[in-house]
Amino acid sequence: MLIFSPKGIGAILSVAVAALTQPCAAQEQAKTTVTFLTAERPDTFAPAIAQFERQHKNIHIEYQQVPFDNLSAQVAARIGSGDKDLDLYAVDVPRVTELASKSYLAPLEDERAKLENIAGDKAIQAVSYQGKIYAYPLWTSTQIMYFNRDLLNAAHIPFPSADPARRLTWQQLVGQAQQAQQAGAPWGFSFEQVDRYYQLLSLYISYGAGSGLKGNDALTADLTSGGWQQVSDWYRSLYIKHIAPRGVTPEQTPDLFGDGKVAFFVGGPWNIGRFNKVASLHYGVAPMPYFAGGSPSTPTDSWAVGINPHSAHAREAKLFAEFISIDPEGSYSTVINNPLPPVNNVAFKRYIGNLSTMDSKIGPISSIVSYELAHTAVSRPCTKGYVIFETIIDRAFSDIRNGADSKQTLERAQLRLNRSFARIK
Repeated sequence: MLIFSPKGIGAILSVAVAALTQPCAAQEQAKTTVTFLTAERPDTFAPAIAQFERQHKNIHIEYQQVPFDNLSAQVAARIGSGDKDLDLYAVDVPRVTELASKSYLAPLEDERAKLENIAGDKAIQAVSYQGKIYAYPLWTSTQIMYFNRDLLNAAHIPFPSADPARRLTWQQLVGQAQQAQQAGAPWGFSFEQVDRYYQLLSLYISYGAGSGLKGNDALTADLTSGGWQQVSDWYRSLYIKHIAPRGVTPEQTPDLFGDGKVAFFVGGPWNIGRFNKVASLHYGVAPMPYFAGGSPSTPTDSWAVGINPHSAHAREAKLFAEFISIDPEGSYSTVINNPLPPVNNVAFKRYIGNLSTMDSKIGPISSIVSYELAHTAVSRPCTKGYVIFETIIDRAFSDIRNGADSKQTLERAQLRLNRSFARIK
């Protein structure tokens, strides 16, 4: 009969525990970390990451968030220097051309059949450069007009029609916004993404003034036409006349509407969840206005996700990208906390179905979103100079909002752009 001393028993237990824990430790050591860089809030991708990691227990997604305005610089610095630790990153669709032309995106032609099975031609084209696919499409977008029912009732303004064929003109909206202010509304109107080309391009297209770029390569600025000046003057007048608030950022404008300080607000459907949390806010939705004599036009496009060509974990990164783009469950999980229309056809039907549950409360939001995406959406131009263009034109919009002369500001922006474009043609 063997008799163990307490010390001996402890040693045996230590060996046994070590033996039991070694497989777990080995499994932990074998886990691959995939680094994902985006400008989105962490909660946007949290459901997708949790679901993916449950299905792929040997992969961990490390989420890195930077401000939207810093994302391009981060990507250029890290991929330009051959950084292997960045595996995949969010790509604003109009930037695919520039990023692919600089070899900042790995080609994805081997994924064409899978992507064409879940996304339309327009979505595939948006993530392609010279006929080849360079990113996985995630979402598209649109804009709708929110209105504060209490502020409109106080001003005896009828609620705007939800019928796209009877949408307000911008001229009508300005008059009603001023009427609401006379009845007590602090502000008559606000864009969500003030000074951003994404939001404002639709104004120039509606007016017939064009995108601001011309040429087969879209590397010639076209900002000094009469149409561009007139629309810019109109934008400037919103702030000169104190109809819309100055000194606020795109991140702050939704709170102004949510707090009941704005009568009309043009923004994305992703605001619905935020507005629904405000019990005192009684709001409705309508199609985005257009310029009388012009055509209805709405912003569109959104984020895709691309693979770093230097990635040390490209296979695992592609697994995650396929999950959030091609897999219907994974695609839908990316819009649970961020209600943008997914590009994935199956996930889109589910998204619209859920959106329609709001129709009886705020108006036919599901019908408006579907109509605008099908009939009035205008994509931003794809060009190797897009980042330069967006940077300079957004700064010009900001100057105009702050009171700078529209004509002189556009002339200076055009001069700067054409000098910059000359270096990359």
